[in-house]
Amino acid sequence: MKKITLMALVALMTMSVFAEDYTTAGDGTTWTLTKLSETAGSGVTKDESKFTMANTVVISKNDRFELEPSVTVLMDANVNLEIEGTAKLDVPAGQRVLFTRSAEGVKPGSLYLKRDDEVTKVANIDFEYAGLKNFGEKGLEVDSCTFRNHVYTPGNGSSAINMAGSGAEFVVRNCIFEKCERSAVGGASNAPVPVLLENCQFLDNGTNNRNYPQVNLTAATQVTIRQCVVIGNREKMRVGGIVVSNLTSSAKNAHLLIENCYVQDCSYGISVYSDQTAIVRNNVLLNNNCIANANQGGSGLNVTDANGTQETQFTGNVVIGSLWGATVIGGKNINFGRVDVAESDPDYNPGQNVFLNNGNGEPFALYDLYNNSANTVYAQNNFWLSKASFNPDDIEECIFDKKDLETLGEVIYQTKTDMPTSVSAPAVQRVLNTLQAVYNLQGMRTDTMQKGLNIVQKEGKTIKVLK
Repeated sequence: MKKITLMALVALMTMSVFAEDYTTAGDGTTWTLTKLSETAGSGVTKDESKFTMANTVVISKNDRFELEPSVTVLMDANVNLEIEGTAKLDVPAGQRVLFTRSAEGVKPGSLYLKRDDEVTKVANIDFEYAGLKNFGEKGLEVDSCTFRNHVYTPGNGSSAINMAGSGAEFVVRNCIFEKCERSAVGGASNAPVPVLLENCQFLDNGTNNRNYPQVNLTAATQVTIRQCVVIGNREKMRVGGIVVSNLTSSAKNAHLLIENCYVQDCSYGISVYSDQTAIVRNNVLLNNNCIANANQGGSGLNVTDANGTQETQFTGNVVIGSLWGATVIGGKNINFGRVDVAESDPDYNPGQNVFLNNGNGEPFALYDLYNNSANTVYAQNNFWLSKASFNPDDIEECIFDKKDLETLGEVIYQTKTDMPTSVSAPAVQRVLNTLQAVYNLQGMRTDTMQKGLNIVQKEGKTIKVLK
């Protein structure tokens, strides 16, 4: 990359000053920001605890970089700190480091890791406008970092954390993502890297209001998302919650687990795309109905798989106030509950999903489960509370399937035994435990989370929304 400095209009016609990217020699040297600031041609300058990077610095494969604690790194436009060698990037909690832009309006690049020998740990770093990118053969362990106001720059990926690499594994824990321009975490659609995303908060990301979910992952041998909070901005009507997709079919034998998450005020909640085997359980999805056109989104839970290969079980989820509670578009074996087989059967699923007030249209129509596929979908032993009744005729009014349109598959929601007459105490407690856990996540206290805590209580045949 080259940076061009124009001194004046006349200078544009007579000369240009070029600042070349700086690459270390690869002779085994250990580099710090201070050492770079003392090295001619590095483009790094120091002012007390602040370092300004005027151009990209590349730490060569045989060298090492150690991040000094309690410093601020000011990055010029499109500038990266690229590390091909080993690195120490975990600083103490009380000595956090900030990567940010050098001036208002500047779009910095990333802390860009290309390490091939072992996993790099990144901890207690605040990223503001800048991002974190890994395209090495090994992945990352990211802990207790924040990512705010990330801006897209060409060549650095569209997400605050951009994940790729052959064989790379990513662990992201205890992080906060807020007001990022596009997705908070993501990667290339043809880069199936395993990911564990745990105890993270995603708040009002997708500020450019384009069709990017806050969490946008590619399927892999194992993707796990647990104990995360995703809250949107109702004015950003195109921004979804969580998506895991296998659009290019690059992930083989892909497995997904999403559990104990809370998703609210997005254009849709959780979507699982294409070929993978998934378990989605004990999540709470509240008012994911921000999109203006119900034909373009608004599902609490969604399966989309035109190739008919996906197998997904939904268990113990609470879906309230979506335009569509759950939508099934394709897939192979999509299961919201099946208790008419033995517990040892792979298709056994205790169900116990809760659906309440999901619907759209004028006049308003209930759509707790919309089977927009030709497949038979099992949805037994769930709690269809929109009608406040367990009468099969009332439940049918909440479901759209073969009975409504002949070309669609049937939804089998009754068991061979009588329908339950009340919500079981264990089901209610599981929901409450999920809500309490996400409410306590990193001490988060907001009105919306308090409403979530108050959503569920046992009261005869219904689960009541408290005022």
